[in-house]
Amino acid sequence: MEPDTALLSFLAKGDERALEELYRRYSPSLYALLLRMLQSREEAEEILQDSFVQLYREAARYQPERGSVTAFLFTIGRNLALSRLRSRKARPQKLEDHDLHSPDQELGLWREDDPTDRILVRRALQRLEPSDRQLLEEAFFDGFSHSELAERHQLPLGTIKTRLRRALLKLRAYLGGPQVSEEA
Repeated sequence: MEPDTALLSFLAKGDERALEELYRRYSPSLYALLLRMLQSREEAEEILQDSFVQLYREAARYQPERGSVTAFLFTIGRNLALSRLRSRKARPQKLEDHDLHSPDQELGLWREDDPTDRILVRRALQRLEPSDRQLLEEAFFDGFSHSELAERHQLPLGTIKTRLRRALLKLRAYLGGPQVSEEA
């Protein structure tokens, strides 16, 4: 099995089989994230397709030192979903829990074929302070800007930014990612 970075390198050279393999690996979890954000199956499917088209077009721009292939792809998908949410000029209506893929996939931050990843991500999120976890979920999944979060939670903008950064750093530490100081 080729590593993701090799597949993206092949993709940058026009190898469509690499795109197929990346789609096979990551479309279920990216779809789960998009469904959570957009609350619409049709829009999630459309943005999923657009995400892989953009990945194909931008594969040569990938820089491994800036993050994983997964992060690159999920950033593309998240940005497209946020653009869609902004174009609606309204927040999505919540789906019923039974309408989501599954509770384990709801966050879309792991590979479907690796149950260990699901457990680790769920445990890491549960270790965050509930208020910080809520801010992180509202920023990441619901597309609220820092300013919108400050207004919603009646907190200073600087406090929102600090709490989000702290939550992300804790999440990274809990998941065993590279350590970065809070001052960076």
